[in-house]
Amino acid sequence: MDASRSVTPTRRTVLGGSAAVLATATGCTSVGQADAPAAGPEVTLLDKVIQNEAGLIALYDAVLAAHPGLTGRLKPLRDHHVQHLAVLKRHYVPGSTTGTATPAPRPAVTAPQGEVRAVTALRSAERKAATARADEVRRATPGFSQLLAAIGACEAGHAQELA
Repeated sequence: MDASRSVTPTRRTVLGGSAAVLATATGCTSVGQADAPAAGPEVTLLDKVIQNEAGLIALYDAVLAAHPGLTGRLKPLRDHHVQHLAVLKRHYVPGSTTGTATPAPRPAVTAPQGEVRAVTALRSAERKAATARADEVRRATPGFSQLLAAIGACEAGHAQELA
């Protein structure tokens, strides 16, 4: 081995490995670590993503309450969003110039009537979230963009799974 080369993995290698962990049938099982967003616009972005994940969880909860027969199919997807939310909140830096890390109160979410309509609403919400994450990746720092991309890939996988 070349003595001038370090055997310590680089940050890029570690982050890349974290993203690779996410490749599963649904696009996620866990979310890797990324740099905490810097104060300012990136914290605002983090707040937006936190609110979106909380909204997805609320929609899943409403659908599961209204249609308990879908629990086996939907609960694992909902649980992914709970994991995403926990990771996103860990990246919030208290005292940042903007951001709250606590989503604003959301209006009560009601599930569409009928299982087919409820699943269609979830699929639409997942697609919308995946599209938003793809757009947000372009505005984030490299480490944070990898986290957003991983979450977006999971959401895209959910949309496929709900098709």
